[in-house]
Amino acid sequence: MSQAPLAPPAPRTTPTSLDDTLRALCATVTPLPGHALLLDALRRQGGPEFTPRLSRGGWFRPGRILDADGNTVADSALEWLEQAWADCGEDGASFTDEYAEAGLVITLEQGVSHYLVAPASRAPDDYLQLEIEELQEVISHAVGGRGPAIDSVEALLDRPADAPPPQPLAAPRYRFRRLTDMRGFISRLDLQAGSPPPVLRFLRDWASSSAGQQRNFCDHWVLALSEHLDRFRQPRAGAVPVAAHAPQWHGTPGLRGTPLAQQLHDYDRAAGYGFAWYFHMISAHRVPRNVAPDVFADLQDDMAYLPERDAALIHAWMREPYSI
Repeated sequence: MSQAPLAPPAPRTTPTSLDDTLRALCATVTPLPGHALLLDALRRQGGPEFTPRLSRGGWFRPGRILDADGNTVADSALEWLEQAWADCGEDGASFTDEYAEAGLVITLEQGVSHYLVAPASRAPDDYLQLEIEELQEVISHAVGGRGPAIDSVEALLDRPADAPPPQPLAAPRYRFRRLTDMRGFISRLDLQAGSPPPVLRFLRDWASSSAGQQRNFCDHWVLALSEHLDRFRQPRAGAVPVAAHAPQWHGTPGLRGTPLAQQLHDYDRAAGYGFAWYFHMISAHRVPRNVAPDVFADLQDDMAYLPERDAALIHAWMREPYSI
């Protein structure tokens, strides 16, 4: 059954001028820890007050192909490798024979995704989310030299385990990715045909819980957004909560009563807000799902270590469990 939206759909949209301003700043400002230069420049131009919330690294994009003198052989390493692989009959031994002594190297764009937020009110979906990338081109590894074990273009892009450390070719730089008015995005999710995505219930639960009474949602979470075409070629959007800080669960299975309440309190204190364990149970299952039935059993035994608003969410979850 469809529920009421988190907030009345708002007519406001993210100003195109703000997108343009951020795109221009990302093209000219040098990245620094904490993004002080970028945020100061945005403030001087009258932009919102963004706060860095989460950074996710460890990913890369294919860069270029360079020769032994550092000259560019191809601007797109992926396209060049796909053609070279096809020319060698998609055979690892033939590819190695052709390129092992060519002196060519592959560069990669090492990346970090930064999420910054600017809340507008206490509603969990009422904030701007800015996503920027921090990229640095590095020399990764030689084009050939790994023998017949190569079996795909993807394998050619993978860094060998014995490759020397990546060699930076330039200073890091920003790339503007996306600025999202989350209230409008969540309203769009709510209006999509089909079953409501679980993130809508997640946000409603946050608003109803003691966590939502204490803190803004974007103080502790961001939303990883996605858009794709379904099998009918219709656009579909999605969102998954990602915790800015995710404590480890150190609980002992099977505890009840006061010992269980203490474990929940310890987890919430590590996370920085009340009822955190519930949201980390639902998203990414950092807290085991069997904790909720144990808490429910305590509630049935009239143990009152949860606020009523949080106890109501446990009852609702037991009737209709969900996860993201």
